[in-house]
Amino acid sequence: MTRFAIPLAVLCSEWIKLRTARSTYVALIAAFVLGLGTGLLDVLSITGHWATMSAADRADFDPVGDPLSGFQLGELALGALGVLAVSTEYATGMIRSTLIATPRRAVVYTAKALTLGLLALLASQLCAFAAFFLGQLVLRRQHLNVSVTAPHVLRAITFAGLYMAVVTMVGFGLGALIRHTAGAMAAMFALVFLTYPAARAFEGASYLPDHLTLADAATALVTIAPPTGPHAQRIPSFGFACFDLALYLVVFLGLGAARALRDA
Repeated sequence: MTRFAIPLAVLCSEWIKLRTARSTYVALIAAFVLGLGTGLLDVLSITGHWATMSAADRADFDPVGDPLSGFQLGELALGALGVLAVSTEYATGMIRSTLIATPRRAVVYTAKALTLGLLALLASQLCAFAAFFLGQLVLRRQHLNVSVTAPHVLRAITFAGLYMAVVTMVGFGLGALIRHTAGAMAAMFALVFLTYPAARAFEGASYLPDHLTLADAATALVTIAPPTGPHAQRIPSFGFACFDLALYLVVFLGLGAARALRDA
């Protein structure tokens, strides 16, 4: 029973740390404001200009992707939460107290990851579904709305939330690896956004770098129709986008764990 009591105590301790930190609430509020607000502005613009929009612009309209367009900004707030959930303890030196109370570093790292991961998954799914339903209320004015039971719609919403949760855990892994809040934040931003233009530089030789970026994976996950246009090859298949999420999760949590287990 002792072996089970210790992990449970550590989980409770990590949850208390997470829910009592002001940065947790700031990040969650920012994620919801950016996620819902950007998507709402997007669909308000579409419905307001629908009558004068060109045929090409109408063809590009996505009744699911457009309401969810804000999640690629909301992910930054959640990624920052992931960084802060671990880097703050190293920056303040409180990690030493944590390791004195629980010398098993693997237990501490796992407890932090599980606690943050469950919170991030819940928050990101709530944000994704709220953005979708709010967007549909606006789109209904022009009869552009779509039902959640329509083909691929529920999948797109769910994976938009899952994507944000994965970015949170990537931030967590970077925070554990770099242990410096500003440095980890910069690395997380570069990984999410700056890899996109970098991958485009290799398009003459291969589209594989595009398929491995989080930005293009996000597009594949939240759209319900196959990509069209001259640059459609940039977007990976849905299956490859799922592989991207698993790859980023394993790599960055693994790197963070390797550093966390090595020293304090």
